[in-house]
Amino acid sequence: MPMGSHCIRVTAPGKIILHGEHAVVYGKKAVATAIGLRTVVKLESQRDQLVRLSLQNFNITCKWKQDELQKDVNRLLAFSGCPHEASALFNKFVEHCQQTEETKKLMIDAIRVFVFLVGKIVKDVNRLGSFSIEINSSIPIGAGLGSSASCSVCLVTALLAAMEAIPSVQETTTATLSVSEGQGTISLPHQDLALICHWSLEAEKLVHGNPSGVDNSICTYGGALTFEDSTLNCLTRIPQLKILITNTKVARSTKDLVSGLRERYQQLPAVYSTLFDAIGAIADECCVCLEKLYHAQATPNTTWSNLQEHYGVLENLIDLNQQLLVTLGVSHSSLDELCCVTSKYGLHSKLTGAGGGGCAFTLVTPDSSEKSVSDVIHDLTNLGFEVWDTCLGDEGVTLQIS
Repeated sequence: MPMGSHCIRVTAPGKIILHGEHAVVYGKKAVATAIGLRTVVKLESQRDQLVRLSLQNFNITCKWKQDELQKDVNRLLAFSGCPHEASALFNKFVEHCQQTEETKKLMIDAIRVFVFLVGKIVKDVNRLGSFSIEINSSIPIGAGLGSSASCSVCLVTALLAAMEAIPSVQETTTATLSVSEGQGTISLPHQDLALICHWSLEAEKLVHGNPSGVDNSICTYGGALTFEDSTLNCLTRIPQLKILITNTKVARSTKDLVSGLRERYQQLPAVYSTLFDAIGAIADECCVCLEKLYHAQATPNTTWSNLQEHYGVLENLIDLNQQLLVTLGVSHSSLDELCCVTSKYGLHSKLTGAGGGGCAFTLVTPDSSEKSVSDVIHDLTNLGFEVWDTCLGDEGVTLQIS
């Protein structure tokens, strides 16, 4: 274990798309931001010659003897081009679980990612000896909020730290190390974050085929980033904003939503291109407004009147984008109802991600009363939705040692 430590604790945020979903497929800008819902991974050394992977959200623990895990690593890597055969390796861990087939698939995906990363980062299981990894996440799984990428980022970071690959040897003396109550929080240098981002993308490819890299990047670096024509750019001047995230719990198929929109686009390309252009312009304007709000918040003695104009622009952009997404045919009656509920309290919401159900976010401004926010949460919960009170622009991956 690194630096004489017995426990490594890593956290990474989830993410939402602020603006640009669907239009990004057609070359327009999208803006993504980290959220305050996070995954926590804890890696500890053990003395019983076993390796344990505990998936707290699924209430399951997988156990291997060290040589058994090495065999599974070798088999998985050998099946790298055959995802079905690779998944079948881990049926033994879930076959007796009282879960839906979809949930079992998510469980197997998490196990595959762990074994894959052990093979790629640790290579020889004996190098780490006996250890346990516990994964717990406050990010709803399968809701389009980056739970998979957040988990991958945490696993990569924990394994790299355990192998003493991070912090980089040449950077260790300059990395920030603050000790509090027996724990050290390490501010990782850029090259370490780039390494984490690389391996987490490889893990995401294992599960999602050909991901854009947005999710694992935002979960690594935090804050916000833009994605346009396959190019990612981090935004450095981002204010932390309070939001509600609501999961309608309406299942949807991203693939079907994207393909359905493509069919409509092919029928009326001139019309839909104009709509995509408008969504791209909203994403551009959002970036400008976020930077202005960042500077306004940083100004000494800032009052609500100094911020109100910027929040007003953000609210208008949210409303415009939601209306455009409705026009594109990717909203859902549950999302429309959600927007109506929040608007009664003067709050502004839009879907985030593929749409067709799934999740939405609601901007909470500094002048919103605690009672109105509480009432909104109450009303949305009564509709059967799940609501989280959190923030945008949260920090990226964190590493603690003890």
